[in-house]
Amino acid sequence: MMDVYGIPYYILIPVGIFISLYLYATRNFGYWKRLGIPEVPPIPITGSFKFDLTTPQGKAEQKWYQKYGKIFGFYEGTNPTLMVADPELIKNILIKDFHLFTEMRGLKFGDRFVDRMLFLQGGEKWKKLRSIMSPTFTSGKLRMMNKLIHECTESLTENLKEAADNNMEIDLGKYFGAYAMDVITRCSFSMKVDSRKDPNNPLVTAVRQVVSPTSWRFMLAIMFPDLAKLIRLSVFTPSVISFFENLSTQLINERKNLREDQKPKDFLQLLLDAESEDLSNKNGKKKLETEEVVAQCIMFFIVGYFTTAVTITFIAHQLAIKPEIQEKLLKEIDESLQNKKEIEYDDIAGLKYLDAVVQETLRYYTPSPRLERRSVEDYKLGDTGIVIPKSTMFAVPIYSLTHDPQYFPEPEKFDPERFMSENKDTILPFTNIPFGEGPRTCIGRRFALMEIKMGLVKVLQNITFKRGVNTKEEVELVQGRGLHRPKNVILKIERRK
Repeated sequence: MMDVYGIPYYILIPVGIFISLYLYATRNFGYWKRLGIPEVPPIPITGSFKFDLTTPQGKAEQKWYQKYGKIFGFYEGTNPTLMVADPELIKNILIKDFHLFTEMRGLKFGDRFVDRMLFLQGGEKWKKLRSIMSPTFTSGKLRMMNKLIHECTESLTENLKEAADNNMEIDLGKYFGAYAMDVITRCSFSMKVDSRKDPNNPLVTAVRQVVSPTSWRFMLAIMFPDLAKLIRLSVFTPSVISFFENLSTQLINERKNLREDQKPKDFLQLLLDAESEDLSNKNGKKKLETEEVVAQCIMFFIVGYFTTAVTITFIAHQLAIKPEIQEKLLKEIDESLQNKKEIEYDDIAGLKYLDAVVQETLRYYTPSPRLERRSVEDYKLGDTGIVIPKSTMFAVPIYSLTHDPQYFPEPEKFDPERFMSENKDTILPFTNIPFGEGPRTCIGRRFALMEIKMGLVKVLQNITFKRGVNTKEEVELVQGRGLHRPKNVILKIERRK
């Protein structure tokens, strides 16, 4: 066996491979120190998260925020990311200098539907797609979906009344998750399902896979984007994407034969209307291609389900353990609506305390703990004198900001009064941005809030949330990186007299 300086090749080759991999995995380490920015020490493969992949993301980043301050760097795998928690800098990034931050995280790996989703687009492509889709979420279009949502609130309420009659302690997350799923299937495709009673429905099964907790695919794409691109990884299970493709294509073909007055007023139809010929466009190109329509429908399931399901579940828990808040909310609902049977879009607009409860829930739990943008040019970081190279990922730690006593006194206290009209002006701008801010703010924000409020009002007209034997004082979050999800919120419910 050949050797070098007496060391056999069977030892040299593995050692050489190991050293090469180590150097590659650590090639960016020290990046932030060289720029004069504090950094969270990393290790190979997992980066700054090290071996802790179970702590909820917001709480992990809060520890960094408390230790390193309002500007610091960290590593996702080998990739350097800059955390910015200064409200003035956040304002600049999201609004003033938006033209320099039109890109998001690069998760395009060759999937013809995922790659066309709005939230993955940047530059002119994003601008065009956003301008086409924005009219879909106007107040007028939301009112058109009012009846669809109302029917889902009826199913939710009946399911909860049934549970109340059985004197059961129930996992509220399952009921509100079913409600969110039913709303999206109705408002996306005008397909009526009761996902709690029909969990094996093919559409329900597909949606459940799309909105499941963070998968290995997504984690691999975050940690090793180059590898994900090399193997053309889809961040969603290909069979599920195929299901939505086939369903959307079938529905699109069916609607081509319908008269205008027969077409349902759902999300798919609104996008199809945008797909029609733009007569003002001289080159005669369509506004949206069919694949773009399907992509946005899938995206609507992903983002629409999550916000509604977890937010209402979090609210229910707070109302159960804080009956004084629930009583105040019930009083507002009763006095304002006087047991009105069908709740409409305009009914919820005047419920100020309801809005305060929802806003405080989004602050307290922060379902989406981080906001991200990617720079398209070198960027001078305020008056620090530091220039951040182009294509750098910038992150805003929303959870850390909303739990900083500098901005929210007694941040661990759930207090809707913060968001009442007489108090909310004291909240410093850009310290509470659950839906983002600026041109890239969440396009479905008003729809999500309408869905949350309509569901909550209808339920509270009929039942109240109570502590049960298995009710915990604090909601336990599902472990792992990504979105904040409640785990097993067990409550008792009672019919209102």
